[in-house]
Amino acid sequence: YPQCLHMLELLQYEHFRKELVNAQCAKFIDEQQLLHWQHYSRKRVRLQQALAEQQQQNITPSK
Repeated sequence: YPQCLHMLELLQYEHFRKELVNAQCAKFIDEQQLLHWQHYSRKRVRLQQALAEQQQQNITPSK
């Protein structure tokens, strides 16, 4: 979501639009967005797993 807003803002600049015509530039931006989402997804999964483990420990009675 924030990336979309940033892209919309950048598209307001003629220089950015001209650079997007360059396939290498457009591909670089695409790859960077993909890498960001992959990192974000992995990090989010790890955080959710840690939270689930913590909740499970809180539910399980101590011996």
